[in-house]
Formats: sequence, C-alpha cells, structure tokens
Amino acid sequence: MDKFERKVMENMERRSLIESGDRILVACSGGVDSVGLLLFLAMQRRVLGIELAAVHVDHMLRGEESEEDGVYVKELCTRFEIPFYGGQVPVPELKKQKGGNVQDICRKERYGYFAKVMEERGYTKLAVAHHAEDQLETVIMQLSKGSVPLGMRDARAVPGGVLIRPFMTVGKSEIRSFIEKLGVVHREDPSNASDAYTRNYLRHHAVPPILQTNHMAAINSVRMTESLQEDDALLKHMANEMLARMLSLTDEGLPSIEIKRFASMHPALQKRMIPLLLNYLYCGENMPVEYSSALVEQLLRQMQTDAGNAALDLPGGFLCRREYDVVRFEKSVEEPEPGLPKELLKGVWTRWGEQYLYWNTVAAADVPPSDGYEERMYFMMPATEFPLFVRARKDGDRIWLKGMTEPKRLSRLFIDEKVAARKREMLPIIVTAADEVCAVPGIRYGKLFSRQASGEEYVFIVKPVGKVC
Repeated sequence: MDKFERKVMENMERRSLIESGDRILVACSGGVDSVGLLLFLAMQRRVLGIELAAVHVDHMLRGEESEEDGVYVKELCTRFEIPFYGGQVPVPELKKQKGGNVQDICRKERYGYFAKVMEERGYTKLAVAHHAEDQLETVIMQLSKGSVPLGMRDARAVPGGVLIRPFMTVGKSEIRSFIEKLGVVHREDPSNASDAYTRNYLRHHAVPPILQTNHMAAINSVRMTESLQEDDALLKHMANEMLARMLSLTDEGLPSIEIKRFASMHPALQKRMIPLLLNYLYCGENMPVEYSSALVEQLLRQMQTDAGNAALDLPGGFLCRREYDVVRFEKSVEEPEPGLPKELLKGVWTRWGEQYLYWNTVAAADVPPSDGYEERMYFMMPATEFPLFVRARKDGDRIWLKGMTEPKRLSRLFIDEKVAARKREMLPIIVTAADEVCAVPGIRYGKLFSRQASGEEYVFIVKPVGKVC
C-alpha cells in the first residue's frame, strides 16, 4: 500500500466513513477524480469488507460525446468486475420545459437517479470523489457570499442512505498519479474548461495562486472545515437542549418563548435556535418554503427585544407575534390587506393572498432550487428601481411588455388574457420604487424579465401557499 492509499484509508477510518458490510454505490462520471475513487475502492473492497457498484448519469448535454462517457464507465466496470448502473436525464428538454439553471437541473436529476438506484438495489452509501481542492473552492465560494465557511461535510444523509467523500484529504494531482500508475485513462468533460460557472472560474483563477503561495492551503481548508463543523454541531446540540427547556406550547400546540430567557443566551446559540424553532413549527420536514438568511435575521431581531409589539408573516399561513415579553407562533387567520403595498425584501418570502413572492440575486447562497415552484423568472434592473413592492392594481396601471413600443394598460391586458373580473382584484402587482408596474405574476412579466438565466442578475420566484403537516 503506497502513501496515497494509506492516507485515504487512514482518513476513512478516522472519520468512520466506511464499515464492514457496507454496500457502496460510487458516482462515476468518467473523469479523473471519480475514476480514481471507483478503482481505489475496488482494490480495497476485500480489505474493507464491502460490496461495490458504480452509477453513471448521462445529462444528454453533449450528444454522442456524453453518451460515450457512460460507455467508457461501463467498460471500466466490466474490466474490474464492478456492477454498473447507468441512466439518462434529458436536461436540455427539462430546461426548455421548466427553465432554471442547468447546473441545478443536472444536480437534482442526477441525485434523484442515485437515490432510486440505492433504494431499489439496497445500497447504503453513496461515494462521491470530492477532494481537498474542491473543499478549498467551496470555502472561497462561501466566504464570497458572506456565509460561514463550513465547507462540504465528508458524510451526510441523502435520500436512500448516506453520502460519503473518502478523498477529502488528498489532492487532485495525487488522484491523477494513482490512476496513471494503474495504466487507466479517463474522460474529460469540455465544460470543465469553461469559466462560465463560478466554481470553474475559482478553480482556474483563484485556487492556483493560493496553492502556489502555500501548497498546503487545500489540506488546511479541510482541517479548518472539520473543526468548524464540529463546533457547529456542538452549538446546535446545546441550542436544541436549551430550546427543549424554555419552549412552551400554546393551546393550539404551537411554540411560545419568553424573550428574556431567549435574550440571556449567547448570540451563537440564539442564531442556531431560530432554524430549530422553524423545524419544530413545520414538523421538521416538508416545510412549505426554504428559509432565507434574511428571514432568520428578521426572526432573530423579533426575539432579541421586548420593546413594543410586532408581528411577522411566516410561510404556510403562520404568524410570529411579539407581545411584551413573549414571542408566540400562531396560525394566521387574516389574509393580507390587498389595498396596502408591501415591500418585497430581498431574500425574504412575502405572502400576498394565496402566493409567496421571492426575489434575490442569482448568485445568492440561499436561492431556492429550481424545482417545485409555480413560476421562476430572471431579470435585470438598475439599483435606482429598488426597492420592489407588491400591491393591488390601480386605475391607469400600465406595463411595458417585450416587443412593444409603449406600455400597455393592465385593464386591456386582463381582457386579452381572459382574466376573470374577480381575480383581477386579487392579483399581485409588482412595482418599482417609482410605482411603475414591472410584473403581474401568473399573467405576464415586463420587458426586464425572461425565463432563461442568460446573465440576468436577479431571480424572481412565485410559490403557492403550502400546507403544513
């Protein structure tokens, strides 16, 4: 066993990533990293006492070339006596039907296929080939977005089992040397050379100079994130214990907390208690929307002071109400007043009637994934047009549609679109800071909006009010 193999084996043992009896499915694209992982585990399967198989997904983005990737992985598996599972996902067709980001669609569909194979074939773990440089890239991305640099975890739950990353403590050059010694070739995806994707750009232009300055930077990022993840897990555990001690239930079975007890905690515990509260409120699963950091900050501010009374609309028809020294969650019984404009805060879900409205920068860390939404649009807008508001329609409202030489009256638009008179009064009208109509979700969007993300800076999402378990 050479230095590379010992390093990987020691890390897997130290982190308890693999146990005897595991049935492991290796995600293999045909690239150098995933081929290296597949062959490494194949060589060590008897020592580890594991069963092994490979899974490959063709996203159908590169025609025959991407199809040949699957053929290559299947032939490699035959050569090394590894069971193979392969599938195709028509990503171009899905993007045409639903819109959204290509990478998001690929990831969702790819992992959906992995979960299907795991459940149908009884595999317990999914192994992916992320390595130390991948972790460094992730840390840089998180820092650039203002997120805590926790990086990727080397083990986490996924549908069908547990995802593991055995190569996290080795570098790409070590993986490449490993498969070269075996005399094995690999496939190259041309899209990896493109700087169009953020991760690729960082990989080509940010990581190399960092590694030139300190060749241990990638490994150091792995050590740092392991430490931060351990700290985060401890703080979450402490927050959970404290929540259990201070949480009271209303007559409706909804959470209630005394503000003084909450405010007496360390801020690090307060921040971690908000998501726990939301998980409790929404039964820990199938939450109607994804929570943005902005909404968590709003709730945190609500619960850090007992000055005055306040209320905050929450997804799923809930309300967070602060009255004197108590914060309680309750079911909202009143619909929003349709005549009053509401500011659409960036990164926050805002309810209007039976819909939730959301907007953010496309690159924001907490932008929801592309599936499960009624509408998803992209737009560019000068900073002077913000903030955005939602309100009911007014006489004389006009919207400038693509391809038109002048704005069109909403009254005429509703007639052309055959919108029922009663529905017109309930529609959300999205306006700029100057009260100019830029969108009518569910009907038409103005000239600044498009269904495809071709460089647009912002994303606008509409979701119907969900049901809570």
